[in-house]
Amino acid sequence: MMSERGTALIGTLAIGFVFVLVISQVIVTVGRLGAASAEVSEVASYAAQYGARYGDPDDAARIARDLIPDADVVATAVGASLSVEVRVSVPLVGPAGSPLHQTVTGRATTVYSPYRSHP
Repeated sequence: MMSERGTALIGTLAIGFVFVLVISQVIVTVGRLGAASAEVSEVASYAAQYGARYGDPDDAARIARDLIPDADVVATAVGASLSVEVRVSVPLVGPAGSPLHQTVTGRATTVYSPYRSHP
C-alpha cells in the first residue's frame, strides 16, 4: 500500500511538471508574438509619418531599419501618400535549436504633409 501511494504522487508530479513546461512555452510564445506585433506596427507608423513629413520613402525605410535592424522594410510612395511595411521574423519557443519562426508584419500609410521640408 505504501509504495502505491508514493508511485501515484510521483506520477502526478511528473505530469504536472510536463504540463507546466508546455503551458509556459505557450505563454512565452504568445508574449513574443504580441510584443513583436506591437513593435513592428509602431515602427511602421513612425517611419511613415517621418517620411511623409520630412523626407521620402528612402528616409522612411532608413528610419525603420535603424529602429529594427533585422527587419525587412518596404517603403513606397503612391500618389500623395507614403506606405511602409515592416516584417520581422520572431523565433518561437521550442526544443533547443528548433527552426520555428513566425513572420510578423506591420503596415502604415500616411498622407504627405503639405508643410514638409522636401517638395
